[in-house]
Amino acid sequence: MTVIGLDVGYSNLKIAVGEAAGSPRLLVRPAGAAPLDRLGERIGTARQQEAVVVDVDGQPWAAAIEPARLEGWQRSLHADYAATPAYRALVKAALVLAGRPRVERLVTGLPVDQARDPRRREALRDALLGRHVTERGTVEVGEVRVVPQPVGAFVDLLWSDLDGETLARIEEGTVLVLDAGYYSFDWALVVAGELRRGASGTSLEAMSVLLERAAGHIAKQHGGRPQPLALEAALRQGRESLLVLGERVPLQPLLERAAREVGGAALEALRQSLRREVTNVDLVVVTGGGGEFYGGQAAELFPGAEVRLARDPVGANA
Repeated sequence: MTVIGLDVGYSNLKIAVGEAAGSPRLLVRPAGAAPLDRLGERIGTARQQEAVVVDVDGQPWAAAIEPARLEGWQRSLHADYAATPAYRALVKAALVLAGRPRVERLVTGLPVDQARDPRRREALRDALLGRHVTERGTVEVGEVRVVPQPVGAFVDLLWSDLDGETLARIEEGTVLVLDAGYYSFDWALVVAGELRRGASGTSLEAMSVLLERAAGHIAKQHGGRPQPLALEAALRQGRESLLVLGERVPLQPLLERAAREVGGAALEALRQSLRREVTNVDLVVVTGGGGEFYGGQAAELFPGAEVRLARDPVGANA
């Protein structure tokens, strides 16, 4: 039985594929997607990751590439992302990269606020279910499940090598999962293994806002016009600095400063959503591409709770 865990993010496309009884293979690609004619022409010897070319409404699209490689194209950064052609292009690209002709079960997520909406869940389920024609053949998807995105990181935690004390916190206590994504900062509260939907939620003070703030600080201190896209690509590629007007600018201090400014608003929204909960938080799991920048502030907010960064913060939800 082939299962795919699919996280179509605004910044990264994450695909976990494998058999139900085994460990999945994880693929992570940038979430850039646009009509093929928007892809810049390659000149020189620099090696770029190949785009996955897919058909969307009869038009060829380039998908799963760095957004900065797309000319004259503004990527989707709004709540209806899952209904856009770019999202469909990335889903098709994911099915191509997974390389399976039939997928018995596909599990994907929505931001917590959207996952509460039955119409959004059903629309996404209908879009993913059934036959998908790709350039490498037809892929059949037999079943689709749509969950709140942070639930993926909670399940990933259960699969990790846990000590007895952490297992007790999960089984008997309260677990708060924080998902610092590009578009949204989501949280899910799990009490004794049960999701508390009313105490889970979403803030838009996420990585996109953090990167814009960091780019502004770089411009003030070093000049030029640093773009959030360049910062995003640098983080994805594990680079520690950004080239600005010929000078190497260290990123970590600027990102940490921006995180302190942006994270406070996100965590205040989180605090408000938990105000009616009488339980104490025993374990905080931090995931998402911005997890390391929000984790420290979360530890200050919940003294006494164990704070864990997911094994693979980018891929944990998938």
